[in-house]
Amino acid sequence: MTKWDDVFAEVISAPGIVMVVGATDTGKTSFCVRLCNAGTSAGIPTAVVDADVGQSEIGAPGTIGMGFADKPIESLSDIKPKRLYFVGNTSPIGHLLESAVGTKKLVDAAREQGAKLIIVDTTGLVDGPIGRRLKTYKADLLRPDYLIGIQKHREIDHLLIPFTKITPVKIKRISSSEEVRKKPPEFRAARRQLNFYKHFHDAPGHIIRMDDVCFWNTWLGTGRPIKWQYIKSAEDALRCRILHAEITGKGIFMVSERPCSTSGRRAVEEQFNTGSVTLATGDMFTNLLVGLGDENGNILNVGLVQVVDFKQRFLFVLSPMRTASPVRVVQFGTIRVTKEGKELGTIRQGDI
Repeated sequence: MTKWDDVFAEVISAPGIVMVVGATDTGKTSFCVRLCNAGTSAGIPTAVVDADVGQSEIGAPGTIGMGFADKPIESLSDIKPKRLYFVGNTSPIGHLLESAVGTKKLVDAAREQGAKLIIVDTTGLVDGPIGRRLKTYKADLLRPDYLIGIQKHREIDHLLIPFTKITPVKIKRISSSEEVRKKPPEFRAARRQLNFYKHFHDAPGHIIRMDDVCFWNTWLGTGRPIKWQYIKSAEDALRCRILHAEITGKGIFMVSERPCSTSGRRAVEEQFNTGSVTLATGDMFTNLLVGLGDENGNILNVGLVQVVDFKQRFLFVLSPMRTASPVRVVQFGTIRVTKEGKELGTIRQGDI
C-alpha cells in the first residue's frame, strides 16, 4: 500500500478532485485534514466537500457542506460552509440519490469558485449492495482524479477494482492510521446530538408563508385544494378532523388532527375515485428537519419545523439564519429532532 505522505506529494504536484473512501474509524477525516493542510501550505486553492451526513463537520447533520480552507486547520469544523446541500437525514440509506447529486453539485460549485484541489470526505457506508451502489455511482458522477481507498486489509477493494480500467482515475490504496481509535455508536450519536444542539438551541424562529415558497420531498403544496364540502364528507368517513386536503396527481393527500379511522379509508377512496390516499397527522411535521433554499434552490440554512398552521397557511421554523425573507424553497427531510438535539425517529419517504 502507498504511504500517506507519498499520496500527499503526488496530489500536491498535480491537484484535482480527491475522493476518499473507507469504512468507519479508518482515518478518512484525518487524511482529508492533512491533505487540506498540505494544499493550503503549497498555496493551492483548496476546498473540502464534507459528504459524511451523519458526522457532518462542515454544516449541520443531514447536509453535505462545502468550504474553502485559506490556512492550516485542526479539523474540518474549522472550515466555514460556503455552500450546503440538504439530504434530510443523518444516514445515506434511503437517500442515495440526494447523497450522490449533492456531492456532485458541491464539487462543481467548488470548481466554479476557483478551487484547484477539491477533497471529498465520504460516509463509512461501504458494505453490502447499498454501500457499493452509493460509492460506485458517486465516483462515476465525480470522476475523481484520485480515488483514495483507506483500509485495514482489503475490505474495500470491491469499491476500487471497478475503476481500475478507468484511465483518468488514479487509485491509491493506503493503510488505516494507527492513531485512529474505534468510536462506539453511542459516541457518534452523542456527537450528532451536540451538533444539532449547537445549530438550533439559540436559533430564532421565523414565519414562512406557504404562498411564498414551494415545497420539495412532500405532497404538501403540490396539488390543488379540495372543496370544503368534500372535506366534510371525508371527515365523516374517517371520523377525525381534516386540517388540509389536496388532489396530487391521481391521489389524495390529507393531513388530520389525529390518527383517523382506517375503516373509513375505503369510503374516501370511493368518494374520490382513487386507490391512492395518503393520510398524515399534523404532528408528523413538528420537529422535522428542513432545508431552506433561495430562488435558485440553493440551501441557505437548515431549519426545524415547530408549527404548521394549515388554516393561516404558514410554517414556524427555527433556524440560525437572520431572516427568512430570501427563502423560496422548503425541502422536507425525513428525520425529526428536538432543538436540544434529541433524535425522535424518522418518517418514511412518501408519508407526508
